Amino acid sequence: MAIISTPDVSDDEFAMVNSTTSDSPAPVSYQTPKLISRLQPNQHPLKANSDSAGDAVTEKSSASRIDSSISDLQTKDGSHTGFFQDNVTGLKNSVKSLYKKFTSKDIMIAVMGMTGSGKTTFIANATGRTDLKIGHNLTSCTQEIQIIETILDGRTVRFVDTPGFSDTYLSDTEVLEMIADYLSAGYSKEMRLSGIIYLHPISDNRVTHHATKNLDMFRKLTGEKNLKNVILATSMWDKVTPEEGLNRELELKNKFWSVFIAFGAQYCRQDTSAKSAKQIASMLMDNEPFYLELQEEMGKDNKALKDTAAGREIMSQLSLLKEQQQRELTEMKEMLLRTAAEENKAALAALEEHYKKMMQGMEKTISDERRMNEEAARSSDEKIKELTERIHKLEKKGSCVIM
Repeated sequence: MAIISTPDVSDDEFAMVNSTTSDSPAPVSYQTPKLISRLQPNQHPLKANSDSAGDAVTEKSSASRIDSSISDLQTKDGSHTGFFQDNVTGLKNSVKSLYKKFTSKDIMIAVMGMTGSGKTTFIANATGRTDLKIGHNLTSCTQEIQIIETILDGRTVRFVDTPGFSDTYLSDTEVLEMIADYLSAGYSKEMRLSGIIYLHPISDNRVTHHATKNLDMFRKLTGEKNLKNVILATSMWDKVTPEEGLNRELELKNKFWSVFIAFGAQYCRQDTSAKSAKQIASMLMDNEPFYLELQEEMGKDNKALKDTAAGREIMSQLSLLKEQQQRELTEMKEMLLRTAAEENKAALAALEEHYKKMMQGMEKTISDERRMNEEAARSSDEKIKELTERIHKLEKKGSCVIM
């Protein structure tokens, strides 16, 4: 199970999302910790001098400072440290609590998809909730897992609203940890999903790298055997012409969704109406509840998150990203030195700012990799103890057994 290292969390830090009252407050969004830069705003890697000897000395000094900035990310024992070490210690229990016992008759449906695909809008339409925070651009509004309860056809249905991979504010590692933590808690209480609705905006004129990465991660955390419980729903048909939408739909089915469909996934169109959302949800309500692949890997097989199919994919991506960032930092260092020698102060200032952001990105990647490794190093007993204590704390507040 995924245990996210966080400070102690009081009961007051958990909020209940209950659809029985329309005037309940909107969910509080998790805010990513601010980046702390070691580079001062006015610190220049090179200050040009008029004589050639001075230029050589200054250039050498500049190179040393830049090399130091990169090497600062690595400690003596080879591990990495930096501005994220004290500021990103994991997500602060970013899932919402329902203080109510889950019964075998209740239904849980997860809603997944990329940022901007309309996940929260879908849930709002299905539940009739008007207080959910909905984004109207590509900036994510769902930065935590939320559970929204409603009654459909006389049965209790809980929709699980999740942030997508390639999120605006959260790294893929943070998103996976958040989902894994939630699923692990669910496995410990034998709570299963009845289905998953994966939303894709038909308004996207092409399937991007981020979109295919989302699909790959989704397939690996779900598992091929569970794809028969998945509905691939296209949204935002009101933003395209019928011909455009049909062409993109055919491309999705024949190219990007073909494996999902081969394993039994269904596909459909979702419009902006409540009727459409409820009809799609009803297609999953009679399914036999199941555990996701990630749940079984961590709960049944006792694998660390990094050793699951989804975790291995994340670790592979982090390794490639780190190599790419290191190359880009080296190229930027060379560009800084050339620009400083040309005494172009305006260009130098802009490049320094860009270099600082690149350093922050590099440290974030290293931080994510470190957290995955630290989670794997913890013993099973430690993970079980921490998760059990968290669940007991929730149960003291009410009768909720799932985060």
